[in-house]
Amino acid sequence: MNLQRRNILRGGLAAALTLPVAGVQAVEYTKDLKWDKTADVVVLGYGGAGACAAIEAHDAGAKVLILEKLAQGGGNTAVSSGGFMIPKDAKDAYTYLNATYAFADSEKDEALLDVFCKEIQGAKTFIEGLKPDTKLMIYGHAGFASLPGADTVDKWRIRGKKRGGDMLFDQYRYAVEEVRKIEVMLETPALELIRRNGEVVGVVAQHAGKRINIRANRAVVVTTGGYEFDAQSLRTYALGTEIQGLGSPGNTGDGLRMTQTMGARLWHMTAYSCPVGMKVPGLKTAIQLNILAPSHIWVDQDGKRFVNEKGLDNHTCLYAVNQMDPIKHRYPRIPCWLIMDEKARKAGPICGGATSGYALNRENYKWSKDNSAEIKSGILIQAATIRELAEKIKVPADTLEATVNRWNTDIKNGKDTEFGRILKRDPKGKTAFAGREAPIVSEPLGEGPYYAVALYPTMLNTQGGPKKNVKGQVMDPQDKPIPRLYAAGELGSMWGNIYQGATNNAECIVFGRIAGREAAKEKPWA
Repeated sequence: MNLQRRNILRGGLAAALTLPVAGVQAVEYTKDLKWDKTADVVVLGYGGAGACAAIEAHDAGAKVLILEKLAQGGGNTAVSSGGFMIPKDAKDAYTYLNATYAFADSEKDEALLDVFCKEIQGAKTFIEGLKPDTKLMIYGHAGFASLPGADTVDKWRIRGKKRGGDMLFDQYRYAVEEVRKIEVMLETPALELIRRNGEVVGVVAQHAGKRINIRANRAVVVTTGGYEFDAQSLRTYALGTEIQGLGSPGNTGDGLRMTQTMGARLWHMTAYSCPVGMKVPGLKTAIQLNILAPSHIWVDQDGKRFVNEKGLDNHTCLYAVNQMDPIKHRYPRIPCWLIMDEKARKAGPICGGATSGYALNRENYKWSKDNSAEIKSGILIQAATIRELAEKIKVPADTLEATVNRWNTDIKNGKDTEFGRILKRDPKGKTAFAGREAPIVSEPLGEGPYYAVALYPTMLNTQGGPKKNVKGQVMDPQDKPIPRLYAAGELGSMWGNIYQGATNNAECIVFGRIAGREAAKEKPWA
């Protein structure tokens, strides 16, 4: 665990967070301890999972208090694409999602998966019921179309003019604050859990520069997100280097450490959703690559292609680039390079298909329509020839020229002989971004100038943390529930190494609601 204050996170992921590190140790309750506030259910974190837990606990008759460490709520939910998976059929959904665990050999809890597939069927009614005049739309389907049961997967989001994540969190915010009047304390990070004889009875938090003790009469629900912006956790659990962040900089592993102080069992610590993206000087987070123009390839630091660039699901990119070279002692694909021609440069921003991320949604970075501003700022490197480009990015020029020549010859001949990248996509097919993908996905690199941009693993979210049961209770290493301690959302997510898009938001809905209901059922301690 990282026991020191870290103002600058690895890779320049976030600006200074001058908050103390949470979860160093649990505080033992004594009769002399004075309470500054009291609630029945205390929810840590005000993202999608925290909001859903608070809504359900309130509706079950509990007095609820939400603590959020940042100046505004939303977490990763608000800066996501706002999608949530609702399958057509629970049985087929189980078949499909079970397959994502199977071929990645990820740890699976059959009971959690069964509950998820059944409970998510009611998500549409739940979301529509949170705010008047809400309308939903299907925007995508299965990310892994070859898996059995894939046809059942539909990805939904709220129909409207705002970004998807903002619309989804606004739905939650309206239900929490305007309808139910649940108290939310912003800029109030939870620091430590308070325990009594092995059960959680409260939380130590920081508010207005002071430590305060908050009593939880019934339970604490931890929904503080993952560890994407905690340098020590990334070094411990994520293979690779220079891993950037895409989501909320507030996700610094606080809940991971706090639940460990209660003896929580950890799982899925090496599972993530991680696209590749670009560093932008001055921003707290990176920007996801989502190039729609077909005349581009990826190469490693030796100037060679290494993957089917369009065969990857966005969420699995880290697994393509985190290979370590044990002979030369390096990560030859971190960074790797996007290589494209002038036609691709003019076709639109290379992040053009991306709709999620803190940089776009909170820092309001506007990528130029023709990528010209990024050329001026040095993000995109320009050269008149492929050889000159190779020299600028310091890859072997002969190799890069040979790579481009092979790609051009292959595509002109109608087949990628190296990695099988398809040439055309069925515009009516059920892809992850149905209706938005360009039908032509592979073209030769044509006339220059030519461009390169460094690509880094860009963590959308981590899945690891405390394991929960079907009631949302945090489990110990013997798979026994830790009394009065619940978790939901990205923290200790049920998903493994292969992640189907829109199921983190879906999990927030299912297990956030379950954790809130179950926490409200606990008998008050005395």
